[in-house]
Amino acid sequence: MKKLVTILLAIALIFAMSVPAFAADTANLTINGLEGRTYVGYKLLDLTTSHKANVNCGGTHNPETCYNYAYTVANDDYRTILQNEVFENGTTTAAAATDITDDQIIAYLADQSSGDYAEMRVVADRIYAAIKAAGLGADKTEFDGSASIDQGYWMFVDTTSLNGQNAANSFVMVDTKGETNLDITPKTALPTITKEVYDINDTTGANGWGDSADHDITDEVEFRLTATLAENYAYYETYKLVFHDDLADGLTLDTASFVVTAKNGDDVLDITDKFAITYPQDCDFEVTFDDVTAIDGVTKDTVFVVTYKATLNENAVVGTAGNANEVTLEFSNDPYSDSTGKTSAAVKVYTYQLVINKVDEEGNPLTGAGFTLYKMVGGVKTKIGEEVKGDGMTTFTWTGLDDGDYVLEESTVPAGYNKMADKEFTITAEHTKDGITTLTSGIDETDKDAGTLTEDIVNRTGPILPETGAMGTVALISVGSILVIVAAVFMITRKKMSVYED
Repeated sequence: MKKLVTILLAIALIFAMSVPAFAADTANLTINGLEGRTYVGYKLLDLTTSHKANVNCGGTHNPETCYNYAYTVANDDYRTILQNEVFENGTTTAAAATDITDDQIIAYLADQSSGDYAEMRVVADRIYAAIKAAGLGADKTEFDGSASIDQGYWMFVDTTSLNGQNAANSFVMVDTKGETNLDITPKTALPTITKEVYDINDTTGANGWGDSADHDITDEVEFRLTATLAENYAYYETYKLVFHDDLADGLTLDTASFVVTAKNGDDVLDITDKFAITYPQDCDFEVTFDDVTAIDGVTKDTVFVVTYKATLNENAVVGTAGNANEVTLEFSNDPYSDSTGKTSAAVKVYTYQLVINKVDEEGNPLTGAGFTLYKMVGGVKTKIGEEVKGDGMTTFTWTGLDDGDYVLEESTVPAGYNKMADKEFTITAEHTKDGITTLTSGIDETDKDAGTLTEDIVNRTGPILPETGAMGTVALISVGSILVIVAAVFMITRKKMSVYED
């Protein structure tokens, strides 16, 4: 009996191993990474599957080894579109598009799929444009990124309305061959924008681009905007790019300073004459390219750079609040509509304030002084403005300083007081677009957040020197008379002693 059971189990096992495992008619699709998106799908090719003869796949198997796959164009509408695609862009020598066979279409798509993503994306874009032009409905209506789909070769299109968002529509091609679960992550590299400001220390000459800088009022400040294009730039018939720039009230734009370039690697093309600049109410200026595809040589790797200058003026905000500047890049984000997205970047310009209080030895406010401030610029002592003084003035203020070495001179001295020694000090600062992180100066009180440097300067009176008619003179005369008398007595006494000795 045991032998019979063993034999039956063996037979059953052999039978089970010989049963072919057929591929599923459907696949579960998940499109990752883009929450809140909706998609539609177009099944361009049908797919049928059969088990290969005399192949024992068992449980775990290689689909290529176990199955035969066959594609056919899904319907006549798709066939016409794909025939035209192959005829116009393929390598076939057919006399007309209608002569192109399904096998030629499938071979063409297979050849495109074997290349890089960008090449296939261009082909898919042309096919989708033709589907839209023909008014064809989707085979898989809108879904949120997860769906069960029939086996086949599919085109999925992101149809989410993205106007004004920092996002772009995605596009994926899916072949379900040998798959029952597919996880797809679309390539949706977006344009980027950076804004930089040029920082320089007038004393040391240290300089560089960054997201913050400090400057003197009246300094000409240089800004740089850098934009990249979308990864799928090649799929757009037209591509809009607009720089919307807002300057702080403390900066006055130099409208003649704009320079625009397009960079392809080391090649830099001046395209200043190809853009339009306007001054709308909602920002300080706009640099607009209605269609960058009209500029020769532009690719997805082209970088657009806009530089301009502005002068730091008397309205500049002192301290860590700074003078914020923001650029918003508007860009095309859907190859099949006029929709545009937006992304932003910001920088900040800082400036500082020196406050000197004039006091006497008791700490009381003292009038009658005047001060002149100098800055060391490239080794040269350079005067900053005119002397600061005024009737009744006891507080002296210099607004709009940046880092560097300074010399403060008391150029007018109050009557009856000695001139102070020149005061040398150095302003040193570190900052980002989010605020001032450190501020030192050698001035008694330094407030990083307020951006102020404050010190009391003391004037001292000199000693009282003797003069005619003064008590000091009388005392000196008296002492002198006594010395003369003493000397006379000494001489007389000495003479008498000499006589006695003789």
